[in-house]
Amino acid sequence: MRLVNDIHLSEWEHQHAWPTEKARELVHQALLDRQPIDGLDQLRAGLSIDLDTEVLDQIERGEWRLVRPEADYADWKMPDRTFDPRVIELMQNPPVQPSRSQRLFRLVDSVTGEPLAQRHYIATVDGGTAPRRTDGRGIAHLFTSTEVRQISMTLMGV
Repeated sequence: MRLVNDIHLSEWEHQHAWPTEKARELVHQALLDRQPIDGLDQLRAGLSIDLDTEVLDQIERGEWRLVRPEADYADWKMPDRTFDPRVIELMQNPPVQPSRSQRLFRLVDSVTGEPLAQRHYIATVDGGTAPRRTDGRGIAHLFTSTEVRQISMTLMGV
């Protein structure tokens, strides 16, 4: 809740302002409990004598209004349709996805036969390149479509 000068009150805030008697009661209790109220400092700054009774008089006269917290929420408009029928149709009958298969290649040292673990390489699949790295056992994992014609790998730092 916050206090707003009636002059600066928007139509939206006006719709969400407490009635004068209820506003006076809420502000009076907040002043007694020493609870902070947004806008109270601006109200007090305009008073000739800074007393709680003067604050309450401003509210009673309607010069300052106490606005409910919901006035700060956006005026959200719900869409007419919650679920678009086209989206539901796609969810029930998804389009065919291109199939991909996993291809495994074990990269080993040509002299010792030891696996080349955690080694960076460049994979070229049908002309498209991508940097990759072998796993801890020296295996290169590639996911490609079933129509792939050419795969090559170039080790980095050899």
